[in-house]
Amino acid sequence: MIDLVDIAPAFSFVINKGLTPSTATYDPQAFGNASLVMAGTPFSLRFERDRGQVFVDVGSDAVGWHKLEYVLEFVDNSITQKQLGAPPDVAVLASLLQGHWAKVAHLLSDRQEMSQFQTFAKQKTASLLGGIFGNP
Repeated sequence: MIDLVDIAPAFSFVINKGLTPSTATYDPQAFGNASLVMAGTPFSLRFERDRGQVFVDVGSDAVGWHKLEYVLEFVDNSITQKQLGAPPDVAVLASLLQGHWAKVAHLLSDRQEMSQFQTFAKQKTASLLGGIFGNP
């Protein structure tokens, strides 16, 4: 079984926040790809390692899963993609989540704010895809 220290050691602080390993996969034959869900309240974190690159989602099966970088940008508009890096730096994401834990928890528990966030996330995704594929 894959452990948080194996996939994203910068996020080790979440154990002290009450998150525990829920589901995990590891495939050494597929470039060491792995996934891990750290479940807790008020939200969970999902880590995906694909060919050495780690992606972090926040949410739950009940509220859906969202890119952590989008959530952080939404709860603090001073956070920029440039600050996060491309692809987002896992250590930077961990540090920012640690400092914005309460704001992220509030967002994921507030229906009205989640509705606004979903609009924001759709715009971010459309902008990302437009940058990759061009606008029609």
